[in-house]
Amino acid sequence: MIYTGQCHCGKLTASFDTEKTPEALGVRTCQCAFCRAHGAVNISDPNGLTTIDGALEDVRRYTFALRTADFLLCNNCGVYIAAVMGEGDKIVSTLNVVGLRMKEFLDRDEAPMEYGAETTEKRIARRFEKWTPTRFTNPELAVANFGPQEIKASA
Repeated sequence: MIYTGQCHCGKLTASFDTEKTPEALGVRTCQCAFCRAHGAVNISDPNGLTTIDGALEDVRRYTFALRTADFLLCNNCGVYIAAVMGEGDKIVSTLNVVGLRMKEFLDRDEAPMEYGAETTEKRIARRFEKWTPTRFTNPELAVANFGPQEIKASA
């Protein structure tokens, strides 16, 4: 099945292709301050495919803490739609079904997840194992590399 969604203004869209039902997938709520501030409820399927579309100027990439992923927000309406990690043809993501208004997932019991104790290496490995392979329809976004990134010391 293919589930689709968009940010509030419609400039960023995502489709999520999976053989699993919403019931079988379940939804997760990361307990970090960023995800709680955005009311994020996430889905992923390592056997599925996520496709993200939008213009480069409509995407704001935000990184924090371990800088292992980029959190994609709409530059127009501010909605958080996905966390993305990887580079080249090995990009994975988790989608925020609340931000994308993916109605099939909105009434599910949420499983709270706590990742604060993970090392950087374990976090990256878990994401590559559990998150969804991802592609971008816009070539400008497709060539962007997403975390893990070096943390640069401020001057």
